[in-house]
Amino acid sequence: MKKLLSIFILCGFLVSANAQHVYFNERYHFSGQEVIWSVLELESGYLCAVGAGTSDEGLLLYFLDSAGNKLTEKFYSESGSTFYAGFTGSLIKTSEGGFALGGSMDTGLTSNAMLWRFDENGDTLWTKTYGSPAYDQVGNQCKQTPDGGFVIIGATDKLGTNDILLIKTDSLGNLEWDTTFGGPGAQSGFTILVTSEGNYLFRGSDSVYMVDQSGNILWKKIYTGSFAYFIETSNGYFVGCGGEFDTFLSGSFQQNWPTIIKIDTAGTVIWQKRYGPSRFVAGLNSIWELPDGNFVAAGQSNNNMGTPNGNGFPIGFILKVSAQGDSIWYREHEYDTCIKNQDYIRDMKPTSDGGFITAGFFAPRTSSPCLDTGGQDMWVMKLDSCGCAYPGCDSMCSQLVGIEDFQFNNTTLTLKIYPNPASNMTTVRIPNSGEGTRPSFANASVGKNYHLRVYDITGRELKSYTMHNQPTITINTKELGSGLYFLRLSALGGKQDGRMLGSGKLLVE
Repeated sequence: MKKLLSIFILCGFLVSANAQHVYFNERYHFSGQEVIWSVLELESGYLCAVGAGTSDEGLLLYFLDSAGNKLTEKFYSESGSTFYAGFTGSLIKTSEGGFALGGSMDTGLTSNAMLWRFDENGDTLWTKTYGSPAYDQVGNQCKQTPDGGFVIIGATDKLGTNDILLIKTDSLGNLEWDTTFGGPGAQSGFTILVTSEGNYLFRGSDSVYMVDQSGNILWKKIYTGSFAYFIETSNGYFVGCGGEFDTFLSGSFQQNWPTIIKIDTAGTVIWQKRYGPSRFVAGLNSIWELPDGNFVAAGQSNNNMGTPNGNGFPIGFILKVSAQGDSIWYREHEYDTCIKNQDYIRDMKPTSDGGFITAGFFAPRTSSPCLDTGGQDMWVMKLDSCGCAYPGCDSMCSQLVGIEDFQFNNTTLTLKIYPNPASNMTTVRIPNSGEGTRPSFANASVGKNYHLRVYDITGRELKSYTMHNQPTITINTKELGSGLYFLRLSALGGKQDGRMLGSGKLLVE
């Protein structure tokens, strides 16, 4: 019983620690069309790096408080030039304080890779450009190096073809060296990681590279997938997220599976897994390791399968997987529920309260059935530790992370479980209308089918049972072993398939 007592003490602590989650789902307009490419958590709230459209394209730094209210903005533009804010995760905190951002500047005649340094207020300390009037270069992402300098990954055509560009600078942005990596067809570098050993892991158009601190190739691998972001794990592996090609429906409309890969320091695949059905524009853009050793990733998929003449209507999503890549939960999110709008998550970060901040853009359909008169705007969400945009969107997960139970949309009920605690067998029963069940679910146990799932305290699914037209089921608890378990009841089949209906807790002695 000491082990079980410690579990209850832990759950009690987590209730206290997680009860103050802040939620928001907000849309922000500046001018023209905006895309948030990167988001950071600050002590005062959040900072977004935005590509913003006016008469000229500019770089926008957008500050929010912890509740999602706008604090201030800083816009950087130059007549006749276009600034690009780099890809996901290119806005970083620096070791000296303030921020750095890798991106590009296009004058209309030539493009240059670019590096910005800002103070903590978003004011420019210095900017550097890298390139020549004789050729084009772009910067897609930057990271700080152990010596205080920076690396920028991008592309260049200075050798006559499009090649991957890797730039190394000192702490003031002065160029130390640059090098290129070619291959068949046009190549570009999209994401870079500075490893704990000081090497650089980056992804090109068709390969993943590991190079040393001087840019010499240590290894190059080709995987069955295109990965938008890489992190190093606490135990020295590398995990990337992106999409894996499935098929073309027609023309150039490509369907992908959202995909996560784990590799070792030699680039050998430990595991690679797909999530959900393949859909147009489906993919993951950001991934992070959590304190429990699991991973959370975010991106966009589709709220339908699209058509031969279009790619459907993207919808944001966030998912949590175990250290072995097994799915724990999956959430789809929208700013507006009209099926024909577009909702993209470009970046996501874990937050200090155990939740997540996501950022991207919302593009409304301006005709029937949506009739939104606005344009493409910034979109930011603050989610809790279950990936929920409001309390109790999944009471099963809420219990697993120690958040108190919530009633959801007047439909969630508490399952009847007896005996509880149990030693050998227990019975799970769906309450009837005379036991406090809300009217919308009063006759749920009559003529319907259900899924009953059993989870352990880490969120791992252990057992799944099907209940055909029956309100009760008996479980052999010996198959579970001693511990605390969580039960979730969901609809099976019909229009409500998969909808969560009820939950409960089971203690096995």
